[in-house]
Amino acid sequence: MATTDDVVKRYVHGKHVLVAQLNRPRRKNAFNDAVYQQLIKAFKELDENPELHALVITGTGDYFTSGADIKESMDAMAAGESRGLPSHGWPPKAMEAFLRCKKLVVAAVNGPAVGIGVTLLLHCDFVYAVDTATFWTPFMRIGIVPEFASSYTFPHMLGTHMANELLIKSRQICVHEALACGLVGHVRPAANFLAGVLEDTLKLVANQYTAGSIPAYKRLLKRQAAPAIREAIAVEFEELDRRFASGEMHEIAMASMADFMSNSKSKL
Repeated sequence: MATTDDVVKRYVHGKHVLVAQLNRPRRKNAFNDAVYQQLIKAFKELDENPELHALVITGTGDYFTSGADIKESMDAMAAGESRGLPSHGWPPKAMEAFLRCKKLVVAAVNGPAVGIGVTLLLHCDFVYAVDTATFWTPFMRIGIVPEFASSYTFPHMLGTHMANELLIKSRQICVHEALACGLVGHVRPAANFLAGVLEDTLKLVANQYTAGSIPAYKRLLKRQAAPAIREAIAVEFEELDRRFASGEMHEIAMASMADFMSNSKSKL
């Protein structure tokens, strides 16, 4: 039975796999507070249902996600809406739900991934990507900082050179570069992409012994990095809060959006 909360569609595949499908195609599945809230619900459903052993995260349409909905945030600030510090919002709560998940988490990257859509991949157990996917983390361009522990995970898991290319240069990479550096584990053609990912995942967790062993394996595999990842998230939010409180983040974001609009018009 499918459950939809507008921005994230949830349904069960083959009794054991929960699918969370980002469902804001008009905004290229951009993350806002509602998306974070519904992902938390998905993790809660996964945790509380003993029949569910895996969560597959994917997107609706031709984008995985365009990252944070900067326009929505800027519009809210322009309208005078009061917003608390980033560290008190929904993103850190969703990140904690990710980190605490004991069951299998699989990403099915069905198109371009931007920002949080890239950083969350290194917290997934398996990452599949369509062969046309691209990956972009333009944090420096929009006045924010590396997020979801990417200040730790990128250099430690992808290597210092690639971390600098992605985070400092804000360079967009293709799926083949993502596969080579370990950001992605499997590349598939677009035809029947999600169906193939779901089939692979269901095969893995359909075995009762395997499904029952996954929590122990995840604990063993992640125990050394877990403290450093949580520390990185805390430090990243400290810097983000500072930029938010000083107005620096808003100024850079507005300048970035103005530059983007100017460049877009020049190409018309």
